[in-house]
Amino acid sequence: MTVRLKRSAVDKGMATKPRRVALGANHEGHHLKDKLVAELREDRHMAKEHGVHGGGSSEPMDTADIVTIVAQVLLSGEADLAVVVCSSGAAASIVANKIPGIRAAHCQNAVSARHARRMADANMLCLGARVLGPDLASDIVQAWVASEFSGDERHQRLLLKVAELEDSFDARRRVGALSAGHADS
Repeated sequence: MTVRLKRSAVDKGMATKPRRVALGANHEGHHLKDKLVAELREDRHMAKEHGVHGGGSSEPMDTADIVTIVAQVLLSGEADLAVVVCSSGAAASIVANKIPGIRAAHCQNAVSARHARRMADANMLCLGARVLGPDLASDIVQAWVASEFSGDERHQRLLLKVAELEDSFDARRRVGALSAGHADS
């Protein structure tokens, strides 16, 4: 049996400022999301839920739909950070990283979660309800929410390159759409 000792963010040397966190889950992740919401609120963060709630739903909810909803909340400035829970976390991460301005991290341990925030300024965390136990998921979320972007020059360069890639591929899509439109003329 594993005994989990909960240490405060101050003990871990991380930020403690309250965060506004948007959380969403599909039908497979709602139980874990509900636990994470309760823990974040207990730690004085503002946690707002999206997607499937409470007792769940007999209707499946597509991961892409919940990621889109949570990303819109995050990008609008209504939330500082976002967490999405699906079955493995992989699909949510893939979808999220297609949305300009979203830097989603699919983390399976607290070290990766801290690094995702500190080095890549990840603003969305994607978790898998089928692959993470609830205590490990809680540890990951605690570490991620408590961490801050380092602001180091090399990490700022990474973010600049990510933004340039987003712009570059968006421009290519626009040119491709224009070319396709002219081909029909």
